[in-house]
Amino acid sequence: MSEPGGHVLVVGASSGIGRAVAARLASGARITALARRADRLAELEALGIATVAGDVTDLPAIAGILQAAVAERGLLTGLVYCAGVQVIKPLRSLGVEEVERLYRTNLVAPTLFAAAFGSARVSTRDAVFCAVSSIAAQRPEPAIVPYAASKAGLDALIKGLARELAPRRAVAVAPGWLDTEMTQAHARLYGADFKEGLEKRSPAGAATVDSVVDAIAFLMSPQARHVTGEILRVDGGAML
Repeated sequence: MSEPGGHVLVVGASSGIGRAVAARLASGARITALARRADRLAELEALGIATVAGDVTDLPAIAGILQAAVAERGLLTGLVYCAGVQVIKPLRSLGVEEVERLYRTNLVAPTLFAAAFGSARVSTRDAVFCAVSSIAAQRPEPAIVPYAASKAGLDALIKGLARELAPRRAVAVAPGWLDTEMTQAHARLYGADFKEGLEKRSPAGAATVDSVVDAIAFLMSPQARHVTGEILRVDGGAML
C-alpha cells in the first residue's frame, strides 16, 4: 500500500494517534504538525516534520494557521484532525467551561478547519480531510454523553463534507478503546479487568494505535480514491 504523498497537516500531533500519524506519513509526505505542547513538537522536528504551536480552541486563528502552512510548504493534499478531549463525568457534575471546551475541540474546530481546507487556495482538488471519531458516537454511555454527542456530530460533518467539498474526499476513523495518554489519565476506570474484558469481546483483538494509523493511511491513499463520506470503525469487532 502506498503512503499518501504531498503536504499533509496533522492537527493534534503531540501524542497518541496524532503523533503516530505524523511519524508514519513523514516517510512519504511533507508533514506540518500542529499541537499545543511545544516540547512534544520539538521531538517531531528530528523526523523532518515542520511544526506549529497552537491551540485548536483558538478558533479565529485556524484560517491563519492553514494559510501559513500552505505558504511554507505548498497546497495541502491532506489534513488529519486528531485533536480531541474527553470528560468522564455524570452530566450533573459538568461545568459550563468543560462542556464548551469539549465541543470547541471535538466539533467546532474541525468544522472550521474543514471550511478553510475546502478552498482552492489551501488544498488540491484531490485532497483528503480525515478526522478521528470514536465508536462512542454510535454507542453513547453514561458519563461520556457530551463526548459521544460531539463525535456523533463529527460523523455527520464528515458525511456532509463528502458532498460539499467534492471532489475532495472526507473520511473518518472511529476507534474503539485505545491505550493512549487520554485514557491513561483515567487508569482507575481502565484497569487490567477492563482490558481483559475488552480483549474477550473483540474477535480480532482489541484495537491499537498502530491499527488506527494503518486505517488512516489507507483512507488517505490513492487506493481509497473512491471512498468518501465513510466512518471506518476500528475496534476489533467489539461492537459486532
